[in-house]
Amino acid sequence: MSTQSIATPEVVSGRFVQGMDEDEYHAHPALSASGMKVLLRSPKHFRLARTVNKPKPEFDVGHAAHARVLGVGLPIAEIPAGLLSTDGGIRSNAAKDFVAEARAAGKTPLKPAVYADVVRMSDAVLTNAKARSLLEVDGFTEVSLFAEDPATGVHLRGRIDRLAGSTLIDLKTTTDVRPRKLVTAVVDNNYDLSAETYRYLIELVLGEKPSPMHLIFVEKTPPYEVRVVRLADPAWQVGGEVKMRSAIDLFAWCMERGEWPGDDEDGGPIQDLPAPAWYARQMDALEEDVL
Repeated sequence: MSTQSIATPEVVSGRFVQGMDEDEYHAHPALSASGMKVLLRSPKHFRLARTVNKPKPEFDVGHAAHARVLGVGLPIAEIPAGLLSTDGGIRSNAAKDFVAEARAAGKTPLKPAVYADVVRMSDAVLTNAKARSLLEVDGFTEVSLFAEDPATGVHLRGRIDRLAGSTLIDLKTTTDVRPRKLVTAVVDNNYDLSAETYRYLIELVLGEKPSPMHLIFVEKTPPYEVRVVRLADPAWQVGGEVKMRSAIDLFAWCMERGEWPGDDEDGGPIQDLPAPAWYARQMDALEEDVL
């Protein structure tokens, strides 16, 4: 992959930052796509996430894969096998101390077996023809963008894996790269929201909207299959933009009032919980069997 430095594009508004320290970026108070996702669950969850900043081990594999594929990000600290318990757990004081020291030093601690998976995953991405054709285009890696939303004055931020010309590229780990599974992954993880937030930030900062987001998915287990997709369907773009705008407006409302309510604290009537269509079909079939 080409990682050569090229000139920063002309900034129209806001900031375009290369090589920003990860802790510095995440400590910035501006609203991010990740924050929007939590906010849309409820402002109460968002407020908690802002006040409790604990490492999330479930993200370690993704962070490590990014570091190996993109050549930037937190370095990996392989936990010595001798510190692990017989079943591979991190229970001894020595293992816990190693993990704590690694995180304090800005590193991602991984068990040897997990590290081996990360190496194979990243190798799978780098040897995939479609992924490599995207990653080898000259561009910017892990770009941090900052801008103000003109409609609300809310300060926004985003961190893009790779920006090559007008092409946005994001690397994602997953369990299954079959297209129907990836559709579910995009919906469940709000990747459409992330994509449109990044595109909006590029438009605000650089003055032009980039092409649809490209997502490189790689499986976390053997055979580490890779699939490259593009969120070019207008429905993804409309949906992502609606979610983004809803989150920005909700953030502005909460900031103005100093209130961060839960999702069901409006004092309205108690809601009926609807049964999904699949449940009704399942019960109809069971009723037929019983009768």
